[in-house]
Order: sequence, then structure tokens, then C-alpha cells
Amino acid sequence: MVIVQLRSGKEGKILNGYPWVFRDELKSIQGDTGESGEANVFSSDYGFLGRGYYNPYSNRAVMVLTNGDEKLGKELFKKRIIRALEKRERLYLEPFYRLVHGEGDRLPGLVVDRYGDVLVVQFRNRVVQEFKDVFVDVFKEVLSPTGIFERSDFEMGVDDQIERNTGILYGSIPEEMEVLENGLRFRADVRRGQKTGFFFDQRESRSFCRSITAKLSLKRGLDLFSFSGAFALNMAISGAEVICVDKSAEDLELARTNFEMNGLDNRVQLVQNDVFDYLGGFEMKDQFDIVVLDPPSLVKHRREIPNGISFFKRLVTGSLPIIRDGGVLGICTCAYNISIDHLVEVVRRSTERSGITLSHLAVTLQSADHPWLMQVPESLYLKCLWCFVEKE
Repeated sequence: MVIVQLRSGKEGKILNGYPWVFRDELKSIQGDTGESGEANVFSSDYGFLGRGYYNPYSNRAVMVLTNGDEKLGKELFKKRIIRALEKRERLYLEPFYRLVHGEGDRLPGLVVDRYGDVLVVQFRNRVVQEFKDVFVDVFKEVLSPTGIFERSDFEMGVDDQIERNTGILYGSIPEEMEVLENGLRFRADVRRGQKTGFFFDQRESRSFCRSITAKLSLKRGLDLFSFSGAFALNMAISGAEVICVDKSAEDLELARTNFEMNGLDNRVQLVQNDVFDYLGGFEMKDQFDIVVLDPPSLVKHRREIPNGISFFKRLVTGSLPIIRDGGVLGICTCAYNISIDHLVEVVRRSTERSGITLSHLAVTLQSADHPWLMQVPESLYLKCLWCFVEKE
């Protein structure tokens, strides 16, 4: 057992449910600090704050799991996974969702996506990685899956000594997986696809895109950084002719499969190209009724925010000329450090002296199976700003 004492004034966030104690917040530390293990956390005047796990290899020195005198280990993990499952089962009719979302489900570093009877997991810090076998046992007891597949092959800029693994942890995994979402079918590649195979977090944004395309009778759509074409597919089901642009041939083939599975392949054109090169190739303006910008996360640190704003400004400036008067622009960021305020600033800068007005239509966030906690600001990472484009 490691005993950790915090510096004065650092206890408030822990008492409010924040799960991380950073190394520069430590006043003292006692016990075996050479290996990870259980830790009791105390304030500067030795008031008990909580219990968790010490990690000697990370700047995030302690992962606090409870503010009470609660036993750590399998039963606590199981209780929280059952609670997470109960939430999802109340929210979704179909068993396709993120089952465990790290801090949002009070299991920091653990990510689990559910594809029916198959689970895809990521262990994103050393502590949860050391409990890998325990978590597999819990999943088997709670859900009886036919297979559990690990996708801990992510790139992450943290000073944590963790193994990046991929492979079957239990049972068997089909070569092809299918996701059902709002009546649409999607093919997911959990073995080799991006992240864990499917972006469940954009569920609400895709639903909004679909509804606004139908309500406004938008007839021509453009999905930039399209990946598997999910935004475009939701436009197409609402009557639009769509173009998907992505530089990955593999992702565009997945998009083609998704359109074919839903009988909408006659409504889509697939373009393999760099998005900026594609936008720079238009000679005619006002071609699209709706354009969605959903780039990958490119801003990992606060110091990169100016570059992120410049990147989005280039995207919006390149997109506005090809959107018709009365059309819709959707701008998404999955970077925690880029906020809605930053996206608004991007829009303001992009329309200077252009005669174009962009007015608020909606803001959508990560879906409810990716819960964000008010006590953990960085757990809110996905934001999409939807705007009316007015040119007259």
C-alpha cells in the first residue's frame, strides 16, 4: 500500500470526483513506489480523500477510484461495468454502443465497445492493463460474449509504460462485423479499422444530419473525411445525392460496402483525394446543400490550438464557396482542446468581408454512451457546430 499526501489546496477536485492526482500535486509519498499498486490519498493535513492505484511510470501518479473506504478490485470493477451496462440498455434498443467509456463510467483508461455478442476493448493506462485478465473474467460473467478482442494499438502521447497489443483475448471473432444504428446497417472492421472499428460517438450528430437533410429537403451533400461514409449515408437515406471524400482507399471501400448493404449505392460518389486538394479543384460555386467536415483529431496539446484554428479556417474557407444559399455546414472536432468557442471563432474569421452569414442551427456532442462528467472537463471532447449558410 502506498500512502500519498497532496499539496495544500489540491484536495477539492479529488473530493469532487476527479480521478487523477498528478505528480506535481504530491507533497509526500510513502511505501513501495517502485511498482504500481493500491494507494490511499490524503490531504496536506492528513484528511482521507480516497483510494485508488499508484502508477510509478506516469505523470498521472494516482488513479483515484473511490472517495470512500471501499475495497478495490474485481467486485468494484464488476459493479461499475454492470451499472454502465444498465445505462446503455435503457438508452438503446440494439446492443451496439460503447459499453465502458473510461472516466465517464468511473473506470479511467478502460474502453469497451459492444458489437452484439462481441466486445472490443482498449486498455489505455498501465493500471487497467495490469488487470486485463480480471476485466476479461468480469465481461464473461456479466455479458457471456462469444468473443473479446483487444485493440490497444492506439497512439497516445503520455509518459506511461504500457504495451500496445492487438488480438483475441477470449472466444472467437468474426472476420466481418455489422452494426445497426437508426435503421441503417454498417460494416465494421474491428481487427484493422480505425480506433475500435466504428465511431459510436457520432450517433447524435449523424441523427441530426439525417433529420435536417429531410426537414430542409437538402438534395446534394458532401461528406469530407468521410471514413466509412456514415454522415453521407444518413444524408442519402433522407433523399440526398452524396459525395464521400477521403484519402484512404480502404475506408472508401468500406463506405461503398455500407451503401450497398443499405441499397443506396446509386446515391453516392466516392472520391479518393486529399480534402484540401479536392476543395481547391472546384471551378463552379454553390454546388452543395449540406457539407460536413469531420477531420481526425489533430490537436493533442493546448500549445497546438492556434494550428488547429488555422486548419479549421482553411477547411471552412474552402467549403463556403461550394455551399448554396440556404444550405447547411457542419463542423466537427474530436479534440478536447478545440472548443465550441474555437469553432465559432473559426466561422467568424472565415466569413470576414465575404458577405456570407453563418447562423446557429444546432450544437451536437458525443452520444450518451460516451458520457462526460461535469467534474472531469476533459471527458467532453466531441463537438459539432451546425450552421445555416446565407449568401443573400
